[in-house]
Amino acid sequence: MKNFKITLTLICLILLIGCQSSTLIPFEESSLSFQNIEKQSEKKSNELVIWSHENIFENSLPRFQERYPNLQIEIVPIQPSNLVEDYRNSLMTGQTPDLFVIPDHVLGEFSSISGFENLYQKPYYDEAFFERRPEGLLSKYINSDKEELFAMPLLFFPYMTFYRADILEENGYPSDPVKLADILDDEEKWMEMAKSLEKNGQYIIDSEQQILEMLLRTSYSLDSDYNYLGKEEPFRTVTNTAIKVSENELSPYYNIWGESGQKAIEDDQLVMFQMGSYVMENLKEWAPEQKGKWGITSLPFQLSGTDKQASMSIAIAEESENKEIAWEFAKMMANDMLYMYEQAENDPYYINSDLTSTFWNVLSKDSIGQPQPIDQHIQFIWDVNMKEFHSGKEVTHEAINKIHNTIQERIRYDQRALKQLIQGSSNQGIDK
Repeated sequence: MKNFKITLTLICLILLIGCQSSTLIPFEESSLSFQNIEKQSEKKSNELVIWSHENIFENSLPRFQERYPNLQIEIVPIQPSNLVEDYRNSLMTGQTPDLFVIPDHVLGEFSSISGFENLYQKPYYDEAFFERRPEGLLSKYINSDKEELFAMPLLFFPYMTFYRADILEENGYPSDPVKLADILDDEEKWMEMAKSLEKNGQYIIDSEQQILEMLLRTSYSLDSDYNYLGKEEPFRTVTNTAIKVSENELSPYYNIWGESGQKAIEDDQLVMFQMGSYVMENLKEWAPEQKGKWGITSLPFQLSGTDKQASMSIAIAEESENKEIAWEFAKMMANDMLYMYEQAENDPYYINSDLTSTFWNVLSKDSIGQPQPIDQHIQFIWDVNMKEFHSGKEVTHEAINKIHNTIQERIRYDQRALKQLIQGSSNQGIDK
């Protein structure tokens, strides 16, 4: 059965119905006015235009330019606050760049719309290229029948557990990353460890709020059929653990990006935390004297994923006139960025003897949920409540259940409309 694509216009209508305070503005009032479109339409055939909220191509661009010396490459900066709106307006008018760089936290805004090339069909599909990437890394880009892939991972940071191997050993826990991961996956064993170390004034979590952040930054809240996953596993285990941490007063309320958190690391008080792999260099600066004492392993509670707030993807516009070169550009940039995990160099600061395997194991696991068009409605509700939690509101069963109920009430009409679209498309496919 041929997979369907929900048109961009229809998606916008659904979201406008479900949200009275939509952030969409008329096209003629946007930053992509007709004057700008006219300028874009004059784009030369030997020019490759990339829209991105961040220029991450500096190191790889010279090598690509050597391959295509006559190609003009223009990287157009897009304000993050306007990115979804500008990208949508571009797709609706057909006045697009050749390539879009998409932050992963808004990936759902573009997951089921027309306007992007399907990278799982000729001439794009390259078995060797896709085989290099762990299945878990690609899963959120592929539709349920695995016949369409609208974008691909460009820059990504697996969310990891960082821990003091020497202190865990002193307290009778394994320092080996694989053996420790088994303990962290077990909610009861994790709680036992947290309580045991807390008696010594040592903590394996910076705060219960960070437990929730870990979940929200690595997971999507809906599955491929738009069902809400917030009350299912492993969402439920993670939120229950955050509640128990609060109830048992196991949280030291540290922030590793602040002075108190970094001092707690230096003073052997914060002995475990979860963060994106980008923190590896920061940790070495915060506690240089602890070289050889830290280890890296996977997340607790069977969670896995990349940091949506820091990761990004790349898509080719259907309207591009340079699709072949655009694909070559996307592949080279994606390969260069994959290399830092595919051939990760062991670092003497960390006890890991095989960092490549450590990262690869995390990237190979499926993360929770799929990016969907109504993700931002869900994220908004969580953002409001997370601010309240950080301001002192207690994380309780009542508070978490209220969040779930608010989300389900907020998205139910959009869910129904989207599910009807799936059903209608399936019926049309059968009739054909």
